[in-house]
Amino acid sequence: MSDHIRAVLDSILEEDLDLSLTEVTRTSLLIEDLGIDSVAFAIGVVAIEERLGVQLTEREMSEAASVGDLEDLIRSKFSGDSEIRA
Repeated sequence: MSDHIRAVLDSILEEDLDLSLTEVTRTSLLIEDLGIDSVAFAIGVVAIEERLGVQLTEREMSEAASVGDLEDLIRSKFSGDSEIRA
């Protein structure tokens, strides 16, 4: 699925967290597969908030085990009439 949220999330993973997108899939586990630590989580939360206007709690982030979980979490924050930042 190629859309704005996924594109921005991919950009954050690649540019902010220095991950190779060739190794990232929806089922990639954030900690076990991608090696994201607490510092990277904090960087990711800030980047998501700045680029998509979505506020995620530390608890929500800790419950997102995979890239797909994180994408779904971000999507859940948007109601039918919410605008996604460009």
